[in-house]
Amino acid sequence: MHAHFFSHRFHPHSHDAYSFAVTEIGAQRFRCRGALRTSGAGMVMVFNPDDPHDGEAAAELGYKYRIVHISPDVVRNVLADVAGGTDGGADGRAALPLFEQPVVSDPVLVRALLRLHTALVDGAGPLVRDERLTAAVGAMVRRGATGALRTRELPGGGGGQARAA
Repeated sequence: MHAHFFSHRFHPHSHDAYSFAVTEIGAQRFRCRGALRTSGAGMVMVFNPDDPHDGEAAAELGYKYRIVHISPDVVRNVLADVAGGTDGGADGRAALPLFEQPVVSDPVLVRALLRLHTALVDGAGPLVRDERLTAAVGAMVRRGATGALRTRELPGGGGGQARAA
């Protein structure tokens, strides 16, 4: 998504995907992980899957931003491809990254995310999209991840997954 908001207010919500956004103009403030945060022009917002947050303009001129939502499975596949397999997790799949800082100031991440967004919205070919996705996810993990994402257990342990299968 690419949007310019002046008075729009996002009510508390979350996404089932990783959400990476670049603030291009103005500033957005939002409550996330128990604190009020602000992302100004040239900063990156990072939301883990199921990370509750809201949002509104923090500047009179509003804010303009670009955001991409990337499913955990896509992130896991990209990381496994980059690593040449898996990280040796218990289930044989690459571990999902955890991003503790919801706002990051890093020009390398900004460039990688803007290149990915441009490829997605401008209809670049599949090889360009894949290359930019790999570059953006790799940059985010190398420069912003602080650990592995904890997955939620179903009530009664993991037995529900076997029953569901």
